[in-house]
Amino acid sequence: MTRAAGVVVADAGDEWMWRLASRRARTVMTSGGVEPVLDGGEKGHSVFAQAFLDALDANRDVLEGQRLFTQIRRPVGLESLQTPEYADIRGAGHQGGDFLFVPMSSW
Repeated sequence: MTRAAGVVVADAGDEWMWRLASRRARTVMTSGGVEPVLDGGEKGHSVFAQAFLDALDANRDVLEGQRLFTQIRRPVGLESLQTPEYADIRGAGHQGGDFLFVPMSSW
């Protein structure tokens, strides 16, 4: 995932979110490391994709990519033998930002 576009954060008092939004993000979230990962799961999605979608559906506030990853890592690990990963992409211009997932209801 890459993000360089400007992001508007509703709560101007949240300095942490502003810092994340103002810095370039070059990160990757994967369903697993070098081990094989499961393709089948609930509702026609992989275990990872379903956990990702469930976390986004349950979210009611601005959610950073790192926090999203923290929410899905354990459920995926418990339901499969895969270990999701989240890291910056070296050499891609990552400046310490992060993706901000904003619920549609906030628009």
